[in-house]
Amino acid sequence: MTSSDGSTRNDLLARVGEIFYANGTYLVGMTELVRHLQTTRATFYRHFESKEDLLVAYLQKRDAAVREQLVEVVAGRTGAPAILDVFSNLERKTSADNFRGCAFLIAAIENPQSKKIQDTARTHKLFLKDFFSSLLGNDTDGVISEQLLLLYEGALAGSVLRREAGAATVAKAIAARLMEDS
Repeated sequence: MTSSDGSTRNDLLARVGEIFYANGTYLVGMTELVRHLQTTRATFYRHFESKEDLLVAYLQKRDAAVREQLVEVVAGRTGAPAILDVFSNLERKTSADNFRGCAFLIAAIENPQSKKIQDTARTHKLFLKDFFSSLLGNDTDGVISEQLLLLYEGALAGSVLRREAGAATVAKAIAARLMEDS
């Protein structure tokens, strides 16, 4: 693949995030994708074997961005302050005007038949659990990191339909109590 081809692929991935996150992954058809991406079907298929492969690449790119963002949020710190900063970051995300929920959960729900998409979404969630575990340091059985992941995921989901309830703020308060008790 030439650098021009790599640039085109990266450009397509950068632009596809907007349409998938705003409209979902399942209902966006190839005609709409090609039109939104301002490309041709031939160019699309030169870079992605299928819509499923595009979805997996989109989720992998999003996963990399989330990982990078979380590393920046904790800035090398661990323990309760770092974990609470992760939830503060979640408060900002879920209060954004364009917040629609967890892109990985959306893709997994909309594409239950796709093992590749399911595996990509699951890998992201396992990263989050491992990330919480690395911040805890003393969670040998993984129970607290699993609880933090559930709080995080619950806040993402709860913020979709009931933004006024402040699910991420509530999750942060529960995480703070959990950190006190551990």
